[in-house]
Formats: sequence, structure tokens, C-alpha cells
Amino acid sequence: MLLSSLFLLVFTGLSLSVPTEKSPFIPSRVCGTGPPSEALIAAHMDMHRDNRLQRRKAQGNQEVVVNTYFHVVSTTDQAKAVTHAMVANQFGILQTYYASANISFNLLGTDWSVNNSWATDADDAGMKQALRKGDYSALNIYFQTNLSTMDYGQMSQLLGYCTLPTNVTFEACTECKPQEFPPVDYILDGCNVLAGSMPNGTVYGYNQGKTAVHEVGHWFGLLHTFQDNTCAVGDTGDFIDDTPQESVSTDGCPVGKDSCLSSPGLDPISNFMDYSTDHCYEEFTLDQLARMQNMYKSLRSGN
Repeated sequence: MLLSSLFLLVFTGLSLSVPTEKSPFIPSRVCGTGPPSEALIAAHMDMHRDNRLQRRKAQGNQEVVVNTYFHVVSTTDQAKAVTHAMVANQFGILQTYYASANISFNLLGTDWSVNNSWATDADDAGMKQALRKGDYSALNIYFQTNLSTMDYGQMSQLLGYCTLPTNVTFEACTECKPQEFPPVDYILDGCNVLAGSMPNGTVYGYNQGKTAVHEVGHWFGLLHTFQDNTCAVGDTGDFIDDTPQESVSTDGCPVGKDSCLSSPGLDPISNFMDYSTDHCYEEFTLDQLARMQNMYKSLRSGN
């Protein structure tokens, strides 16, 4: 298989808000997206070296339309947990926050499954073999009511994970046009999202639909703003110049957080690629917007 299941858990939220009778306990966000492939790192390095302003001018106004499929997967006892309104609102959230990148989503279908193994992520491969649609340029999001069967305890909450883009083409001969590997080689591609994080879901602090925005950012190739967890001078981090260097992921929405005092700028707590709570999430940077377009065109759509 070209892609393996990316299920590397990143436990980085360290400080927790103290719960009160009027404020439900909010666990730390956990994103299970795995490390970038060599192909993705190489693509980031190439784009990082390029003149970003010129690239933004050249490609920033070219609309990207992504064929999208939603899969709602529930356990038997949670069969009615996700409503049609939640699905519609989640789609609207994605459209809203990716519009600034001139990226839109063409929702071609939503299917509903009741399967305890799939909903608890005990059979990710089986679920995606049965449900995944489209080629490598198509976004498939699996909203699972019971995303993890593992017990992470009260300190953390797995909200989702996503496959990062990589090279799925090959050249049969030196003068041949690159061809895409068959779908079976990237069947695991897509985003797994805890259904309770959808708008009006059950996960307090993370139920405005912005977990899907974070995870889809990974699908487009973005890394965490705290990538490498260091303040070291010269570290490439997330390969994005206009996200301030950050050594510790954000827990909650601590205004003024600055984990790298010797580096310019405060931590990007409002950035979708940090670990903040949903009400804190507000934006992607200009370079992130351009990078998502470029990554999609170079690694996913083959342009």
C-alpha cells in the first residue's frame, strides 16, 4: 500500500482550564495526523525557497474546486446523533473558512452508515474500502461518532486525523505523461473527524465545526504551527514564513501566549493549524492560503 494508516498521536496540550460547576471540563485537543512524507517535505522546501509573493500573484486567484464526499458513521446507540442540519452546517463552515484561499468544495454526496467497528475506528481500512469515492483529488471526510476505541483519559480528546498529500504518480517511460497509481494504493486517503466536533455537537469547546477545518488543512498539506516543537534559530518548522515560531501547542485560548520569546511575534493561537479551542480559531495566513493551493495542484490534482 502506498499510504499507511496515519495514526500517530500528538499529546502536546499541557495546561488545562480548571473546570467549574458552570464550565464543563475541556480536555486538550489531540490530532492524530502523522508525520509528513519525504515527498511532502521536499514539496514544502521547494515552495519555501520560491518567491512567495510571485507565486501568490500567479496562483492565488485561480479557483480550486474540490469534489467532496461526506460519510457519517455511527454506532448502533448513536445512530441519530448526527442530524442533517449538522451536516449542512459543517459543509458551510468549510466553505466559509476556505473561501479566502479561493478554495471551494463541491459536495457530491453524503452517506450514512451504522457500523460499530467503523464508527469506533476499529476497522479503518474496511470502512474506507467500502465507502471512499473519487480519485486522489477528491476529499473524503468520515464523521465517526466514536472515533477512538482507545482510552486517552480525561487529559486529552482525539478529535481527528487526516492523510497528508504525497506523490501518487509514476512515469511508465521517460517520455510518458505521469500516471496516477490505482485507487487501491491510496484507499486510506481522507480525513477522520469525531462527529461530536461538528456544529452543535457534544464535545464542549470543540463543537463549532472547526476540527474539520484543521484536519482538511492537513489534507491540503499544511503542518502544525508548532511543528518540531522548538525555538531553535533556523528551524524550518511548518515551512511557512508568516506563522510565528511556536514550540508548544496551544491549549484553550490564552491571549498573549509566547512560547518563543526570542522570536518575532506571539504564538498564532487563532490559526487553524494550532491546537486552540474552536472559539479561538479564526484564520489561515496568506502564505498558508497560497501553500494549500500549490500543494493541491502539485500533489493532488496533478497540475
